[in-house]
Amino acid sequence: MKMLKQEIYFPIIIGMHFIFWAIDLYFYKGSFMEVSSDTLLFGELTNESWKNTHRILGEVFSSWVVTVFAFNFLMATRAKWVEKLFGGLDKMYLIHRRSGVIAVVLLLLHFIVVPRDLVEFNPGKPLGFYAFILIILGVILSAVPFFKRKIPYHKWINIHKLMGVFYVLAVIHGLMVKSLIQELPITRVYVFGMAFLGIAAWVYRAFLFGLFNKNLKYTIKAIENLGYGMTEITLETNEDKLKYSAGQFAFFKFPSISKREQHPFTISSHPYDNDLRITIKGLGDYTNNINEKLSIGEQTLVEGPYGHFSSKYVKEQDQIWIAGGIGITPFLSLARDLHPNKVKLFWCVNDEKEATYKEELQTISNDNPKFEFVIWSSKASGYLTAEKLEIDSYTDKAYLICGPNSLKDNMTKQLKHKNVSSKNIYDEEFAFR
Repeated sequence: MKMLKQEIYFPIIIGMHFIFWAIDLYFYKGSFMEVSSDTLLFGELTNESWKNTHRILGEVFSSWVVTVFAFNFLMATRAKWVEKLFGGLDKMYLIHRRSGVIAVVLLLLHFIVVPRDLVEFNPGKPLGFYAFILIILGVILSAVPFFKRKIPYHKWINIHKLMGVFYVLAVIHGLMVKSLIQELPITRVYVFGMAFLGIAAWVYRAFLFGLFNKNLKYTIKAIENLGYGMTEITLETNEDKLKYSAGQFAFFKFPSISKREQHPFTISSHPYDNDLRITIKGLGDYTNNINEKLSIGEQTLVEGPYGHFSSKYVKEQDQIWIAGGIGITPFLSLARDLHPNKVKLFWCVNDEKEATYKEELQTISNDNPKFEFVIWSSKASGYLTAEKLEIDSYTDKAYLICGPNSLKDNMTKQLKHKNVSSKNIYDEEFAFR
């Protein structure tokens, strides 16, 4: 499963900038001057050449900001080719969140370091200040956990969408004020090209997304309270069905709960099934007691599929699957795929009675000699560790992990201590907000 992970993504952006800036500055023969400028913390600059550190660093920071936000807007389009590049929408959104925070840090550095021309007034100057304040506020409200918990989802997403407006203001600021970037041909084309890409991606996501990504209409066929905060929902349709692969997820909108909100849920049915099945764990206001909020016969809107958490990418190796609690959902679908190699699934639960899909998985195991299923009760056996997997060799297998971050982080760390390569460990992220 080749993907652009964050360990590669950020160095690529940084490296590209250094290359473009280095080439342009090396060949630059212009006469850009700081006739009379000031900086926020480092005083005034009078008749300084373009080689001063404040000018170069300030504009390098701003070009990074433009590029990082442009890629963030591109990620928000949920385009299939972009998702494929990052190895799944869940991974892409993780990078998206972290990029937003990094962009704010770079924006602050730009504001602190870059010189401001004092010779003449330019409307781009106050515009840049307003864009700076609005972007900072927007990222704080979008990314800080306290605000994410307090702000209703539909309001939070609207604030998030406004980031595009703030970005446009920042780009206009960059076009209007005098800058070194405007005199560097390669850097200028790259930075303003990325700005155009970012604006185009935001316009598409904010205004055109619904025209090209139609929601499929499903009807709730059955609702079952599985206990332990879990609800199984079965949906049917007489129209176009969702085409998905085992292990993928989709966004579901239940208009009876909210006409604005949509939430990602993993599909626990198999692509060959006529009906669509999802299993939801109550983890917040929207999902708590969802079985009491929905009724059979209600319409549901489905958008997708998304995600690359699938064994089809690692068929060349035997596989160990590790699920924690509700993290069993992708494996319910994956377990019904045909696998050329052996698969062993560990389902970690607090108590064995919480394993509500025990019989279903045991039936699959009985029918498929290459599929082994183990319920791991922390109450009876303690937490699952790499040692307790009881396998002869660790390095010749692929590991698929889905569950709480504590489980994923601990198992990943332990497997790496067993010399398992990072490229053979796959996990799923669902914290999109």
